[in-house]
Amino acid sequence: MPYAPAMAQDSSLRGGFGDEGGLQDATDAEQGTGSQSGQTGSAGNGDTGTRGTISGIGTDAGEEAEALADVGRVRPVQPFAERLRAVQRRTANVGGGTLAETVYDGETTRDAPRGIRVGSFLLYPELFTGLGWTDNQAGDATGTGGATYRVAPSLRIQSEWNRHRLGVNFRGSYIDYPGGGNLEADPSVTTDALLTLELGDRSEVDVEARYGLALQDRGTAESTGGDQDIHEVGAGLALRHDLGLVGAELRGRVDSTLYSGAGGAVASRERDNALATVTLRVEGNTGAFATPFAEASVLGRHYFEKCPDLTLCADRDSRGYGLRAGVAFDNGGKISGDIAIGWRSETLDDKRLAKLEGLTIDGSLVWSPTRLTTVTALASTDFSPSTIAGTPGSVIYSGDIRLAHGFSDALSSEVGVGYSWRDYTGVVLTEQETRATTALTWALTSNVALQGRYTYRRFTSSTAGSGYDSNTIEAGLRFRH
Repeated sequence: MPYAPAMAQDSSLRGGFGDEGGLQDATDAEQGTGSQSGQTGSAGNGDTGTRGTISGIGTDAGEEAEALADVGRVRPVQPFAERLRAVQRRTANVGGGTLAETVYDGETTRDAPRGIRVGSFLLYPELFTGLGWTDNQAGDATGTGGATYRVAPSLRIQSEWNRHRLGVNFRGSYIDYPGGGNLEADPSVTTDALLTLELGDRSEVDVEARYGLALQDRGTAESTGGDQDIHEVGAGLALRHDLGLVGAELRGRVDSTLYSGAGGAVASRERDNALATVTLRVEGNTGAFATPFAEASVLGRHYFEKCPDLTLCADRDSRGYGLRAGVAFDNGGKISGDIAIGWRSETLDDKRLAKLEGLTIDGSLVWSPTRLTTVTALASTDFSPSTIAGTPGSVIYSGDIRLAHGFSDALSSEVGVGYSWRDYTGVVLTEQETRATTALTWALTSNVALQGRYTYRRFTSSTAGSGYDSNTIEAGLRFRH
């Protein structure tokens, strides 16, 4: 089915007429993608054995591509291999999807995961534990330097069924600050599950679920005092059908964003909301290098706590639509990706507030200039509702580029830079984030690797006194089977 990208593509293409917190897709509103049959990869095609391939551990898990610079969230950098898998599923079947079998995934192959077989499933467990130092433990304008430690488990589960496919991806992180006084730890959890059911030769059904947990950025205007944990819960259903020269996909999603106080802070329950989206997508089904597509969506948002007095607050329930058109491309060897432009509008029930709307620009790129070098890029547009007085919410534009290179079967490196710009509608308030990162992995044995990473982050805001910088370096051991 060459036309089929994945279920929550609208969120993952960011512009995604998705949720407030990135249910997916992810800064204050996002997520998702498609599926492709997992294949057992090898170092073939003339490789020397140093190449890691994303097909080596399957590509069916419901992972989301995350922006490197993510305004509003505190979470670690997404692993390069996971980001690559998520980006590639968006165009995995265009042009045959051959890039998935040849592109370098940024991993060392000396300790390549072999997996644990449990019935008809393969499990790929992994654990990173490391120590570090940062010059801004609090991650705000008042932060001071100190030590950090991080524990980050992950688990991928991949089915090996003949027809249907199930993938589950769990990634967690817990960062604490010894000597940080009353500073709360930074938790992060991302869990995605994707079930694909084949209905004959021309139809497929995707069932998807997602849960995310992240600490709200302490510097953002959305932080109303006291730490807030953001819980993102979502589910989706998509039906794809081959109509011959075109393919059609109908999908629906419900994404909820919930807030809970951390460290004794009062939960911001007035911000809890759910977004329901229904999208129809039509795309060419020619197998050519470039495949055009178009999408139309309708959406509705509901806040769980109603405004008791309209003279003191606003009724922020809303309805809206989204339109988008673009092209997916894959030359079958060196480069693949997609680009889309559209418009999204959300009208609130309280007419005193302006529409939350704007131009959407979304895209992705995977480029393999050499057999041991991979470049991946993302561009995204997200819409995040807000309870700040006078504004319906914000539009967030993000872009980044990441590069991975393998020096040998035991040594790999990565470098990346990203930028996000957030503009609130109806008020003079903007926020920007710039992030740069570089990492090195050295596989010591077939199960253990030494990893080091440096990350620079700069947050700026039109609110005086809110900007800050941070430099963080960490090193630790990665264990996997």
